Amino acid sequence: MAKPVLKRTVDLLMTLALLLLMSYSLIGEAAHEWIGMGMFLLFIVHLVLNRKWIGSLGKGRWSAYRSVQTVLATLCFLAMAGLVVSGIILSNYIFAGLRIRGWSTPARQAHLLCSYWGFILMSLHLGLHWSMVLAAARRFFKAPWL
Repeated sequence: MAKPVLKRTVDLLMTLALLLLMSYSLIGEAAHEWIGMGMFLLFIVHLVLNRKWIGSLGKGRWSAYRSVQTVLATLCFLAMAGLVVSGIILSNYIFAGLRIRGWSTPARQAHLLCSYWGFILMSLHLGLHWSMVLAAARRFFKAPWL
């Protein structure tokens, strides 16, 4: 699979996973954990596929757009890190064997905080790349009106 196609596929799967994760009461706790782990793995793949962008942060000129994009990506990373750590603490299925006791209340609060802010931040991140999304949709659907 070509790298651009892989990148788009990973991004699409992350978007779908995010929407499923936000419907916790509909999918149940076990599915939420498994989809969350899938989202985390997709996030790692996303970072690896975009390592050239990460490596170029110390180079070139910094426009307002680049600054906003970098701050947003950093905040998304922090939200995802908070979600992973709090999710592991709260886990009743995947990481149930760890038996981390006494942290469930702060972990639940952190998980909710990171999930809501993460949803907003990831939506903004997607919005900054909206022209790329539309270009991909035009190519896929061969629709000039998009």
